[in-house]
Amino acid sequence: MTVNLPHANGLEPAPPSHPSGLARMVRPGVPGAGTVVCVHGSLDRSGSFARLARRIDGPSIIAYDRRAYQGSRSLPARPELDVHVDDLLEIVAGVAGDGPVKVVGHSFGGVVALAAALRAPDGIDFLVLYEPPMPWLSDEPNPFRGTPPTGPPAAEVEAFFRRMVSDEAWDRLSEHDRAERIADGEALVADLTIIRMATPFSFDQLRGLAVPLTIGIGSKSLSSPSVKVAREVVDLVPSGRIDIIEGAGHGAHLSHPGRLAELVPNRTA
Repeated sequence: MTVNLPHANGLEPAPPSHPSGLARMVRPGVPGAGTVVCVHGSLDRSGSFARLARRIDGPSIIAYDRRAYQGSRSLPARPELDVHVDDLLEIVAGVAGDGPVKVVGHSFGGVVALAAALRAPDGIDFLVLYEPPMPWLSDEPNPFRGTPPTGPPAAEVEAFFRRMVSDEAWDRLSEHDRAERIADGEALVADLTIIRMATPFSFDQLRGLAVPLTIGIGSKSLSSPSVKVAREVVDLVPSGRIDIIEGAGHGAHLSHPGRLAELVPNRTA
């Protein structure tokens, strides 16, 4: 059954009233159907979940710009994962009592979501992570692990975009779009510092995760060392599983939003 929702075409900006100062985009849902909270990855923004929001019926959708990104640039970039977890749990606390809370985390957002569930499992009912980078759990060498980003933020942005998307995509960006990416440079450097230098959680901690977990992997990413780590993680979680999205790369929320939406359980009221 498909529910006819207001603003069913996607996400709309929310009034800037949230105590944390985080900019949010929302899609109202059916009262009592719960909430899906979307956490974006590095050099991304809340609006990138609009296609996913259009394909999830029933629950309300909240996506927010993580600190120092886009609409949340008034908040300082922080290279401590705990601060990002605090931000997410503040969003989660604001929707408590309206049904189950499911968190969808893309890339670095998946690391934030998983750390939040470890800290406050009673507030989150389900986790969907898509290709979260967890190099500290891998026994394979990583050229960036242990090496902090040292270049100017603008240079880190360009190098990251070229590496994660493509040289051609960077070269095609308009001057305005390139400047917008560079404006998120401090936030990107903070993310990279966490991933390269920190040890956010261990396999032993994950054994105690009580929140059901699905990790999505694109079929184009199956040769990545991160897939081995993801399989090891879900094997430790009693309700953990891997779901392969055929034809998808790292940006499945943009290229395969319908398939990614299928990973969110009970999405139709």
